[in-house]
Amino acid sequence: MNRTFILRYIIPLLFCFGWYAASSQDNSIRHRGCVTGDVMEKYFQKHPQEKIAFEKRQQDFQKKYELVRKQRQGLQAQQRVNATVTIPVIVHILMEDPSQVTDDQVQSQLDVLNADYAGLNADSVNIPAAFKSRFGKSELRFCLAQRTPQGAPTTGIERITSVTKSFPGENDPVKYSAMGGVDAWDVNKYLNIWVCEMDNENDLGYTFMPGLGIAAGERGFVTAYHAFGTIGSAKAPFNKGRTATHEIGHFFNLSHIWGANSCNVESCSDSDNVDDTPNQYVCFFGTPEYPKTDNCTAAAPGVMFMNYMDYVDDAAMCLFTIGQTDRMASAMNSFAELTPLLSSNGCVPPLLYSNDVEVQRIASPDNIILNCATSFTPQLLIKNIGSATLTSVNINTVVDGQAPSVKTVTLSLPSLQTTTISGDAVAVSAGHHSIKIYTALPNGSADQFVANDTATSIFSVTGSTGTPLSEGFESTALPPQDWGIGNTSDIKEYNPVRVTGISHSGNASVKFDNYHYQLFGKNAILNSPELTIPIAADSVKVTFWRAAAKASLASNDSLVVEYSTDCGQTFVAAYKKGGNDLKTKADNTSADYVPAASEWVADTLDLSPYVAGKFDKVMVRFRIINGYGNNVYLDDIRIYSVTLPPALKQKGYILTPNPTTGSLVLQHYNASTPLKAIAVFSSIGQMVWKAEYENAGTSNYIPINLRNVSRGIYFVKLVYSDKTIVEKILKID
Repeated sequence: MNRTFILRYIIPLLFCFGWYAASSQDNSIRHRGCVTGDVMEKYFQKHPQEKIAFEKRQQDFQKKYELVRKQRQGLQAQQRVNATVTIPVIVHILMEDPSQVTDDQVQSQLDVLNADYAGLNADSVNIPAAFKSRFGKSELRFCLAQRTPQGAPTTGIERITSVTKSFPGENDPVKYSAMGGVDAWDVNKYLNIWVCEMDNENDLGYTFMPGLGIAAGERGFVTAYHAFGTIGSAKAPFNKGRTATHEIGHFFNLSHIWGANSCNVESCSDSDNVDDTPNQYVCFFGTPEYPKTDNCTAAAPGVMFMNYMDYVDDAAMCLFTIGQTDRMASAMNSFAELTPLLSSNGCVPPLLYSNDVEVQRIASPDNIILNCATSFTPQLLIKNIGSATLTSVNINTVVDGQAPSVKTVTLSLPSLQTTTISGDAVAVSAGHHSIKIYTALPNGSADQFVANDTATSIFSVTGSTGTPLSEGFESTALPPQDWGIGNTSDIKEYNPVRVTGISHSGNASVKFDNYHYQLFGKNAILNSPELTIPIAADSVKVTFWRAAAKASLASNDSLVVEYSTDCGQTFVAAYKKGGNDLKTKADNTSADYVPAASEWVADTLDLSPYVAGKFDKVMVRFRIINGYGNNVYLDDIRIYSVTLPPALKQKGYILTPNPTTGSLVLQHYNASTPLKAIAVFSSIGQMVWKAEYENAGTSNYIPINLRNVSRGIYFVKLVYSDKTIVEKILKID
């Protein structure tokens, strides 16, 4: 639009595509639409100074851009050619089943980007004759990264199994491993693309414009898996790869063609600050028929709805203008967050050594709990990044800094392929352990690059003990002796932790940190030892104290308590509370939750129906399920069994102890007749103690105080509603 620069970036700094049903235009059932104005409003409410700084950066850029345009206008096409710039791309596929997006689908998207930005797209033949002279051919190209930030070879594609969805805007969880996503590769060297499921299934993608001042790890492009590429999971009408073309245009500082206002704001005073795009009233959807005019451009050839920066369907888009390609080139040379990409070597394959094994991670045991184990078999995921086929390699396993266990593994692994190898079984005892596994002697020769040969992790082995078990986490070690901790994410820091100064009693408790680690659906786990219980036990119970808070109405953390009678091979849930049932703080809080003394709540779990009299071993597992919530604390865990005296179960009541020093207790077992009174008589018939009861039922614990009577023989008379029982006792000093 050939008008003076207008500063209207406030709403669309973060652009986002979405599709929705119905529109003022009837070209398509499903349409694109900008859905993130509210996100940017919140962004500037949180960072008010960023609004001022962004406007200043854009004003400065516009002056540089307009100077470039003046210098280049009138030049012949052959005089306008700049050096081609190839941008390394890393595609993070983050889905519950990331294999849905194949390598071929990723390549189809790269092919579209390269064709669209080079002006080599086959559908450019659809550009109206009136606009052909404005057809821009950018110097930007894109490659899948050939090397990692550490210099190792890569395909430029990584797949992460995760249920984490994108919540467009600042702190999007898909961009952070601590939130269940994946961290960006070095944003100064790579264009990061996250392919995932969006929280709103109608959203197609978004990116941030340069000059915003966001955190480095936020830079890049997030897209829905069904709007990425041209095959596979891509769905019409957004299956031509143009969501990426459009959004990466924003990444290089292009606005929507109608201007920076929201799509449905009808205005002719708005601008995209590009001089060869026609003034446009509002956005267009679907597949309009050329020509189209509107209130801003009423005469032919009309508006340029087929521009990549409008909202038409993929099949209806077919060009950038020369002014837009000049603007992107100027942005690359003007913005500090874009300029480093010009010198990135991410598209240059690294030099391969003949013999080089890259250890990618410990496959097992990796931050897991081995229940009742005496040994384990180490497993290691490796990649052959040497040029020679890998036929043998040593796997070395070190536990707690002890001497390594060494095994030579024979295999046939081609260059740049991965596999999992196993070492010999390693003996282990109960406790919390560190583990280091490293490779050596690939193909019987020295590894030519040893910096990538080692991986480390931690794991727990649970032990055995008897009942009762009481744990208040006062010892400095976590897990306590014979206990185990772990979690189901890739982030070891998400394990339960011991905290001091926060407790129900004493000075410590165990904390499950769902505040700093927003790992939706992941579990943090605390396992008890295997406990020996009498096979004749009449009851088995678990008591504990908890404190928890909700971060918001939508958050929904859960606590599940499970038991196992086969030493952790299988677990059965016996308790579950979540959301409002779990929280102990009345009000929701978005702050890092620390409970007040009044916010600790006691829970009792009766395992008797499942365990008592059936098994002589039991293990208890506390499992927190992350629901984007807040911290959960546990303290004063007690696991115990009760075995009743045989005489009590036989007679239905018992007086203990007998003989007694004065404190006598009456207990009942499965009695149904109400107790009316108790009277105690001496051997000569004198009543020395009496109590009467109304609606007493058959309490299991009734104290009788004989401390003030002389030693000797006494008779206790138990009066029930339908019978009277007399028992002889002996009082001693």
